[in-house]
Amino acid sequence: MKKMMEQCEIDRSEYFHIERGQGEKDVHDLKNEITVMVNKIELLQLHCRKLMGQDLGSCSVEELNEITIQIEKSLILVRSRKAKVHEDEVKKLKAEITGARELLNERTTLHEMFEEKSLWMQSRSLESEKNACSSACENMNISEVETDLSIGWPRSQV
Repeated sequence: MKKMMEQCEIDRSEYFHIERGQGEKDVHDLKNEITVMVNKIELLQLHCRKLMGQDLGSCSVEELNEITIQIEKSLILVRSRKAKVHEDEVKKLKAEITGARELLNERTTLHEMFEEKSLWMQSRSLESEKNACSSACENMNISEVETDLSIGWPRSQV
């Protein structure tokens, strides 16, 4: 049992020693990677400042020419994108105008249909009024009407 315990302790110490060595190597690799990334960030910031027109005093003529070419390419891209956006807006507005014209035409058609129906309804109502008036007038023109009424003193009934 004692021998087993000693063996476990030896294995354990070797394991932690290997782990410790691997961990130190990983930490060293990470530090190197961080240093490389910091350098890249600084270079990108410097390049960005140069593109913005700052710190150009330290640039060579070749670097200035490269920056000029890069800025011109960017300008071309921006202009083409702007033209595309304007073209899309024009297409959208034309589609809206077409839709508005269609709605206006439909509205005009419906308005005309309503006016025609309204005139038809008015003519029908005028005809019915004329018919009603003429029948009433015809009834009024009859002068003789038979009734049990008599005019004058009451007659005595014998």
